[in-house]
Formats: sequence, C-alpha cells, structure tokens
Amino acid sequence: AYSVDWSQTRGEQLVVSGSWDQTAKLWDPAVGKSLCTFKGHEGVIYSTIWSPHIPGCFASASGDQTLRVWDVKAPGVKLVIPAHQAEILSCDWCKYDENLLVTGAVDCSLKGWDLRNIRQPVFILLGHTYAIRRVKFSPFHATLLASCSYDFTVRFWDFSRPNPLLETVEHHTEFTCGLDLSLHNRGQV
Repeated sequence: AYSVDWSQTRGEQLVVSGSWDQTAKLWDPAVGKSLCTFKGHEGVIYSTIWSPHIPGCFASASGDQTLRVWDVKAPGVKLVIPAHQAEILSCDWCKYDENLLVTGAVDCSLKGWDLRNIRQPVFILLGHTYAIRRVKFSPFHATLLASCSYDFTVRFWDFSRPNPLLETVEHHTEFTCGLDLSLHNRGQV
C-alpha cells in the first residue's frame, strides 16, 4: 500500500488504502481483512483521504492523472475528475466545505476542485519548481493550505487572496515528502 487513511466517522473503525496495484481497499483493522476492493484507476494510487463530512465517502488521487470520489455503500466510482495532465501525488478534503478537494501533482500545481462543477478548477496555485508530494488543508481556516515538494520546500497558501502564496519555508536539504497540520495547535506543522 502506498497510502492509508483512518475513517473520520465516529464509531467507524475503517481504513482505506491505495496501492501500486491500481486499487483502493477498505479494511477493518479489528479483523485484519480487506472488506472491499475499489477498481477503476489506471495508475498507482498515491493518495487516499476520507471525507470529513460524508460518512463512507473517500477520494483517491492517482498516477492516471485523475481524482476519484467513492462511496463504500455503493459499487463503482461516484465521480472521476481529470484533474491534471501529470501524475497526481496527493489530495485532501477541505474541513469547511464538503464539496472542495485539493490536488497536488507532478506538474508543480495545486488545484482546487468543487465537486458540484468539475469542468475547471476553482483555483490553481503555482510556485513549486518540482513535483508536489503532499497537500493538506488547514483544520482552522477554510481557505488556508500547505504543500510540500521535491523542491525541498514547504509552502503555505491562502487561495482566497489575489497573491495566494503566504510563505515558503526552505529548511530541508532533500526532498520534502510529507507534512501534516496539527488539529490541536494553530500554526503547528
């Protein structure tokens, strides 16, 4: 598995994983078995994320350049978004808007997607010079997010501003592959 994420639904002890075998799997860690396999991607699944709003709903981002939305209660994919013209390495769900997801890709761009209208992104953020490895929405602000990249940087953005790049942090001397934002302490990465 390349990606794993715990369900955020209270009382639901489920994990979703994404793999090099182009499938996402639903797991019950209590029994250690896969409950269901989701097929449809035509490339490695680099990122899986549960919706913080809709129980049983998750998104996956893939090397096939698509962002897909799934419902564990219904077979097949709910939504396919041709989000980039390069491999998508990360996705995250906005904590404040059930219809907003962000993707980060090898094309060095971050794109915001409104699930009600997928014809074009609601925002595109540019600034990284190499592939974006991880993107996370802020748990405290609806329009803030962070990204990290193979360009050794972590960047902070506010997509509601005319100049969305807030800060570039250059403390790494190698690829920056992961980041997360604290749920308990504002501003802690």
